[in-house]
This record gives sequence, structure tokens and C-alpha cells, in this order.
Amino acid sequence: MKFILNFRKIFKKNLLGRKEIIVIISAIVLTTVGIKASDNFFNSNDLVIQDKSRCPINMVFVFSENGGFCIDKYEASPNHNCPYNNPLSQSQTRINLDDPHCYSDSRADAIPWRNISQNQAAMACAKAGKRLPTNKEWLQAALGTPDHNSGWGSDDCHVSNNWQLQPGLTGSGKNCVSSVGAYDMIGNVWEWVDGTIFNGIYNNRQLPKQGFVKSIDEDAIPNETDQKISDLNYYEDYFWIKSKGTRGISRGGYWNNKSDAGQYAVYMVTSPAFTGVGIGFRCVK
Repeated sequence: MKFILNFRKIFKKNLLGRKEIIVIISAIVLTTVGIKASDNFFNSNDLVIQDKSRCPINMVFVFSENGGFCIDKYEASPNHNCPYNNPLSQSQTRINLDDPHCYSDSRADAIPWRNISQNQAAMACAKAGKRLPTNKEWLQAALGTPDHNSGWGSDDCHVSNNWQLQPGLTGSGKNCVSSVGAYDMIGNVWEWVDGTIFNGIYNNRQLPKQGFVKSIDEDAIPNETDQKISDLNYYEDYFWIKSKGTRGISRGGYWNNKSDAGQYAVYMVTSPAFTGVGIGFRCVK
């Protein structure tokens, strides 16, 4: 009110014209309305970025600098239409992938899909309308998972044969869950992620020698290691690498890596075509 009275005094003194006053007052009103609308928008609980329901069933939402993504809540397993619900060889995996009704699935109490190469894991994700996570995405989803170095129980992450089965059924460790709600990111089986290294080089950078993780780069890849001394800041997690040839990348550890397993544990030893009983995967979209 005081502001408007001041304008009346100015108008009477002919310092401003009638049209100029109308323009100024209109601008003030519109600016005030805009600020209030902006405040209401950013305080709303209905913001799209806060809407986690966008993820398909049995996937969880992960916030990121690019807005976010969905990741499988559980390690991937063959869906119920697959010829083999627990492939025991790469040929059985190939038969699964050749079936048009077979694709990767995320559900609790299932046997993780193993005996699958990195290339085949990417295909299994693609058939489900998903893809393999990047290293950075995988770590973002894994953060907050209890990364113990000893005393593992049946409800903890499966890193010391501490579950009844090797590997255990997905979601068996009720305490092995990340901050975003993803299960088994540590242990049970290694998980393929996207990308390869060649002669120890990743994204034009020479990777360090095998050892305990001491620091990581912007791609969530170790850039400093120590062969003898573990680092509590990285939960005593370990980095495995072979610096000759092309190597696939898997993360997290498996059921008998003990304290070497963890959210920062990375395995760059096998080729992208390797299949084994200790490596599985999960997908993102």
C-alpha cells in the first residue's frame, strides 16, 4: 500500500506519465505472481523428478545428474517363458536367447542367470527393453549397501558362503539392500556392466595395477590402488585386472570374495565372451 501511495505522489508531481505507471505496476504484479508460482512448483510433491512410479515393476529409481534411471531391483534371471530357468552352459543361454518369448527378468527368489557372456547379457537386457548399466550407474545404485569386512550372517550380503546356496536365490539377504532399494549389489554373483578395456586402457586412460581400491575416477573406475594395504574409505574392496588383451567388466564380487567384495570391487580379468558360474548381471532403462 505504501508503495502505491508513493507512486500517486510521483504522478501528481508529473514525474511519470500515466502509461508509464501502469506498465511498472503491471510488471511488479506479474513478477510477484511468477515467483509465487515458481515457489509452488518447486515445493510440490508431484514433481516429475520425484515420481518413482515411472519404473517398471521390480525396478527401482536412481537419481542422477541426468535426471535418473531405473535399475533391476534383483539380479537378473530368465523369465518364466524361457526354456531353461537356470542355464548350466553357454549353449543353454544361447537357446534361451533364441526363444522370442525369453528375456531377462527381475524378481525375488530366483536363481541368478549365469553361464552368460557380457555380450549375451547385453542381448538379454535388450530383449527386455533394457540395457546393461554403465560403471557409474551401477555404483550409484549400489551405494548404501552394507559393505562389511567380517561377521557375515545369513541376512547379510553373500560374500563368505554365508547363505545356504551358492549362489543364493535373489533377495535372500534382507540386509543386503542399497539406499535406493536394489538387492544383492554386493556378492552372490559378479555382475556384468557395459564396457571393456584393451591392454589395460579404459577411455584412453591407463588403469592401475591390481590391488586394494584407493580412489576412483568420474567413471567409477579405480584410478589408484595399493597391492598390500587396504583402504577403509573403500571398505577394503579389491580391484582385479589383466592388462593384456580385451577384458570385460563386472562388479560387486561373488559369494566367496569376503572383504574383497563390495560396491567398489571391480573385475577386469575375463574376456567379454567368458561364461561362468560366478558372473551374472542386471539391467537398467
